[in-house]
Amino acid sequence: MPDAHVAAARWRARIIETHAFALVEQEAGQQAGDCPPVVCLGFPKPAASRMLDDLAQSFHLIALAPAAVPLSASEELDAHAFAREALACIDRLSLARFSVLARGDDNHAALCLALIAPHRMAGMALIAPDLHSRDGAALDAQLMEKLAQVRAPVLAMFGALDRSANPHLWRERLPACHVVFFASAGSQPDRERPHALASAAGAFLRTPG
Repeated sequence: MPDAHVAAARWRARIIETHAFALVEQEAGQQAGDCPPVVCLGFPKPAASRMLDDLAQSFHLIALAPAAVPLSASEELDAHAFAREALACIDRLSLARFSVLARGDDNHAALCLALIAPHRMAGMALIAPDLHSRDGAALDAQLMEKLAQVRAPVLAMFGALDRSANPHLWRERLPACHVVFFASAGSQPDRERPHALASAAGAFLRTPG
């Protein structure tokens, strides 16, 4: 049975300068009850995501992505740097507590963010997290060593047809990791099963503990 249609979310965009970079900050939805805002990483064009359309019905979503160029040519926006800049942006927005939804290479940045703001992150939903980035670079040794220190509850979502998925590693490395598989989906489950992922992520983000 096809998924029900949900009206497209209305996104408001602006540029926020942090330390050495400028981030594009886009917001949609509104906070419902006690649910903290959800910081979305890996969604440079959130208006194109049907998954986010669903989540915006019940959550205040804040999508952060790097602007085209850094403010300082000497800086490189790797996962660690992006996490620091994202936290600076979160501070500018006066968010005392937040959750995170991430996909692609920005799953690495989400993990870094969990390590530098452990008492502020309510939960973290990762879409098809991988040990390697798109350019083939492996998750750096420093981050691998510290994964066990992540205390935020984690939901790792994989497509059942994704042959590169390694759910056992995430269960082993992250103390509070729950793994969910989605039928008829591969390496991009948020695009292949957007409504199903939105439902699972939404249920988790409401009660991550």
